Amino acid sequence: MGFPEQLKIARLRMGYTQQLVADRMGVSKSTYCGYETGKRQPDVEKIKQLAHILQTSGDRLLETGFHTDADQKCDEILSVFQSLKPAFQDCALEQMKKLAELQGKG
Repeated sequence: MGFPEQLKIARLRMGYTQQLVADRMGVSKSTYCGYETGKRQPDVEKIKQLAHILQTSGDRLLETGFHTDADQKCDEILSVFQSLKPAFQDCALEQMKKLAELQGKG
């Protein structure tokens, strides 16, 4: 995954809207959306600002650090989970707990 995808995952992990992040950065929503679609590239200061707002690191956003397959799977699970409505989140959590329990018995 590149910067745009990592940025979106980090935003969704925090439960933030594009507008909220744009407001906190002091940029327009269209500018921020450009970062997520790859049509615009933020400068170094904006990347630092994004990392602070999204409680992550610039390395993580830029994928310059070491990431395991487990990290990527966790990011994907979290992204999917946060896209669900609350009632479905509860259901998904219960299913994951059942899977973990079954694995422990096997």
